[in-house]
Amino acid sequence: MGVPVPGRAPLVLDFATSIVAEGKVLVASQGGKPIPADALVGPDGKTSDDPHLLYGDYERIGRRDIKNGAGALRTFGEHKGSGLAFMCEILGGALSGNGATGPGRRFANGMLSFYVDPARIDPGGMFPQEVQRYIGFVKEGKPATPDDEILLPGEKEERTRAQRLAHGVPLAEETWGLLLDAARGAGVDVRRFEHTSRPHA
Repeated sequence: MGVPVPGRAPLVLDFATSIVAEGKVLVASQGGKPIPADALVGPDGKTSDDPHLLYGDYERIGRRDIKNGAGALRTFGEHKGSGLAFMCEILGGALSGNGATGPGRRFANGMLSFYVDPARIDPGGMFPQEVQRYIGFVKEGKPATPDDEILLPGEKEERTRAQRLAHGVPLAEETWGLLLDAARGAGVDVRRFEHTSRPHA
C-alpha cells in the first residue's frame, strides 16, 4: 500500500499479515535472528518461537518444508497493526476529505471504499468456486482452543444480528438513559418508553 506525499518519499506499507514473515522463520531456523516468542502456534494452541513447529525435523544445513510442520504463523498486531491503522487514517481521513485525526478536530468516521467487479477480472468464473474451496479449507482447520469453532469474517456478526432480531438488542442501563435523554432533547415524549421491558447487557 503506497500513498504519494509531496516533498518527500511516498508512504509505503508493506508487510506480511503474520507476526513475522515465513522468511524470518527460515532465517531463525538457520541460526539467524530469533523470532518473537509468540510468532508461531502449534496444534495444541500454544505459542512458540521454535522453527521446528513450522518445518518439522530438518538438518542444520538443508531445505526447509512447511508441509512437514504441524504449526502455523500467527496473525499480526502490534507495530503492523499500528502501521495499518496509520494508513487507514491517511486514506479514510486525509484522502476522503474528512480529515485525519488531530488535536482539536471534531471526531468523524471517514471512509474510503474500493469496489471490485469480479466479472471484469475473472471472465472464466473461477472466483466463486475458489472462494468456496478456500472457505472449506479454513473451516476444516483445527481451532487453537478445543471445542471452539473457526469463524469466517462477518460470521459472528451474522449470528448476532439474527439473535438480536429474534430477542432484541441488549442495552446497559446507562446507555438506555442516554438514549432517553437524547430523545427528550429532540422533543420526543419518552414516558411510554421509560418502563419498557428490554434485554440487559
